Amino acid sequence: MKEKNEIDILIPVFNEDETIVKTLKNILAAVKCNYKILICYDYDEDPTLKIIKDNFSNNEKILFVKNFSQGFNNALVSGFRHSSAEAVLFFMADDHINHNEINSCYEKFKKGYQIVCPSRFIKGGKMIGNPFLKSLLTKLTSFFLFNCTSFPIKDPTNSFRLFPNELINKVKIESNIGFTLSLELTAKAHRLGYKMVEIPVTWVERDKGKSRFKLISFILPYTKWLFYIIKTSIFYRNEK
Repeated sequence: MKEKNEIDILIPVFNEDETIVKTLKNILAAVKCNYKILICYDYDEDPTLKIIKDNFSNNEKILFVKNFSQGFNNALVSGFRHSSAEAVLFFMADDHINHNEINSCYEKFKKGYQIVCPSRFIKGGKMIGNPFLKSLLTKLTSFFLFNCTSFPIKDPTNSFRLFPNELINKVKIESNIGFTLSLELTAKAHRLGYKMVEIPVTWVERDKGKSRFKLISFILPYTKWLFYIIKTSIFYRNEK
């Protein structure tokens, strides 16, 4: 009988041909549990796909999942719905340093935590090279939510996160713009009473490829979920 994956690592890609090879090599060398890597992509002509196939041909750990729509959030939803593992983990294509923390996330999951949140804002975590305004807004938002609401996470906007597979069927997904899916899922899981824990990570701003994070365009989608957290932390209702 084929052994079920313990974790599926979801990596959304869009023109990540300059970053993806190093990321995949690091993951393949580091992760210890039974896992698959799901490359979640928008279009067949993406050069990321060719470079993966050229460097990792016939590697059974790497699978390709085509986005049912377009964009970062929908790519992750496509991967989430494709997964049959116990847990899914969102990992960025340009993250070359946090591969060992995938093991730490899964260890916490096996100890009974349902949501594992790598954090830049707890002891041992840090941000390096982020633009000043992006860094300031991220830190202020995180400080406010943790200190002024019942939200238990100090780094709510970090997309790097582990979720139980069951969660995708327990909440209605609304995010379709920007990078807010991880924030939405964490906010809704908190509302449903899921047990959460943070682990420290270091985030280094990418030095290759083009960032898709557009501060001005994404403020509104992020604001929606920040107000959701405030509302549900003060006026908690056990509903989806």
